[in-house]
Amino acid sequence: MQNYGDPKYWDKRYKSHEEGMFDWLEDYNSLKSLIRKLVGKHGKTLVLGCGNAEFSEQMYDDGFENIDNCDISSVVIEQMRKRNKMRSKMHYDVMDVRQMTYPDNYYDLAVDKSTIDALLCGERSFYNVAVMLKVLFRS
Repeated sequence: MQNYGDPKYWDKRYKSHEEGMFDWLEDYNSLKSLIRKLVGKHGKTLVLGCGNAEFSEQMYDDGFENIDNCDISSVVIEQMRKRNKMRSKMHYDVMDVRQMTYPDNYYDLAVDKSTIDALLCGERSFYNVAVMLKVLFRS
């Protein structure tokens, strides 16, 4: 089984699929009505393990401009920064979800479409998911 919790795996994958795009499980359109109910367009959103999916781009283009994206892969973050340079209020950070440095109680919404799934495929999977959730819900 692939170790989806390892940044080296993702760096290699994104280098070899630079032109491609992959959206895990759900896309923005399928979650749009729920997101609109949960957070106003001026709310702050964090997308965990953003990868190269179009989710954040579609959300931004729908009027949600305060979006921060993080991913463990420096390769994909650089690709996404280039791809979205015209979306000036959207940010991309290389960050491990188990060691996030964002301010406490800063976000109105956190979106995780598959980061937990990826962590569950790696070593110490349950521990890593527990650490991610603890960091995410810190007060």
